[in-house]
Amino acid sequence: MRTTADQLRDVLDHWQTGTGPLYQQLADAMVSLAESGSLDHGTRLPSERALAQALHLSRNTVTAAYQRLRDDAWLDGRPGAAPTLGSRARGLDAMSLHDRFAKILPGSQAPLVGLSSACPPPAPSVVEAFADPRAVLDASPTLGTGYAALGDPDLVDVIVERLRAAGIPAHPDEVVVTSGGQQALWLALTEMASPGTPVALESVTYPGVFDAISSSGSRPLSLPMGPDGLDVESAIKLLRAARPDVAYFTTFHNPTGTVMSTADALAIAECAAATGTTLVDDRITATLTLNGSPAPPLASLGTGASVITISGLSKVFWGGLRIGWLHTNATLAAQLRQRKAAMDLGSSAFMQRVARELMTDSYDETLAWRIGSLRESLDATVEAIREFAPDWRFRMPDGGPSLWVEVPGINADRFAARAADAGVPVAPGTAFEVAPGGGASHFRLPFYLPPDDMRLGVKVLAGLAP
Repeated sequence: MRTTADQLRDVLDHWQTGTGPLYQQLADAMVSLAESGSLDHGTRLPSERALAQALHLSRNTVTAAYQRLRDDAWLDGRPGAAPTLGSRARGLDAMSLHDRFAKILPGSQAPLVGLSSACPPPAPSVVEAFADPRAVLDASPTLGTGYAALGDPDLVDVIVERLRAAGIPAHPDEVVVTSGGQQALWLALTEMASPGTPVALESVTYPGVFDAISSSGSRPLSLPMGPDGLDVESAIKLLRAARPDVAYFTTFHNPTGTVMSTADALAIAECAAATGTTLVDDRITATLTLNGSPAPPLASLGTGASVITISGLSKVFWGGLRIGWLHTNATLAAQLRQRKAAMDLGSSAFMQRVARELMTDSYDETLAWRIGSLRESLDATVEAIREFAPDWRFRMPDGGPSLWVEVPGINADRFAARAADAGVPVAPGTAFEVAPGGGASHFRLPFYLPPDDMRLGVKVLAGLAP
């Protein structure tokens, strides 16, 4: 088990030079570990004497660092004694998993304009397929046993073609078909994350990841983000210091719509290879390009890092298909395939067959339609914000179906509650934050609905803000 002193030593070893006096660097290193969740609220820290000996520093340096942290309300306890991290350092337990995920799920009542979920309605190709599935499948939809527990082989072949086209040298025995991307994520994290060890996440992230972290007995490690996405330099320092079992990234980032550059993706992958960290590369939204292009798949970069690539059909076709997949090495894939089969006897054989035909015959056409629809809705959303809520702040997304909106002066949870009462439910920023504060004054605004609906939704929400 790595001690607090070990983590501090690693952070200090990789810290930039010229960041102030040594006691300030030590205090900053402690804050970075607390903010990331690597050290939790209530953690008992080494005494001044013990930490000075472990880090080969003078006791005066440690005393000054601890005092600075006490002054800033990071530590509890009297000088000279072993302190504990105070209430400013709170991790995953700040919000229950039920409360967190419930914030992004649609309610039981039909809303005026439903904006809590970032899952789009079905594409025309899906509507046509279900109107006459026999024509799409060129056969009866009720052939066989109805089970394809280990994955429909023809669907797997189509997925392999997609992976190879993206630069991943995939083979059929390396693919696991899952019931959507959510199940793929849960399988990957619960298999790879060890109890008590960290899983690294961007400081705001997809809420569906937290149940998997809790189920594995692991804990989150928050990687800092700036206005343009992941702060890669600071993230690499934390990865080197904490050496997490797993690091999870989304492309395009959910919920901010930012994207890593190819150079940054390569730096992250090289760091993971050096630290032995498995990368979970969630590419559910990777094809929804609005501005520029996504980073290449982490598994295509040739760094030697262990990578699990996740994707699915929910954002291009329809979440109701419940078809996703993951790609990894053949040994792990076989284990996860059997584990999934034991869990639910595999994804619906009928849905797998429909997905196979949709991907073969309609993928490019449907993707072009989906991106065109998103751009139309985004234009209407931005126009409505400028008219009804000019003080809202947001960054135009590089891709994906959502804006990450900051409303000055709001309490995100109270705003979301008022929005739900007004018939326009949204997901508050608190649902996405790894450590408290990351989602303050923010909410996620999906823009997949028709332009008139988006305009009405923004108008109602604008009337609820202070």
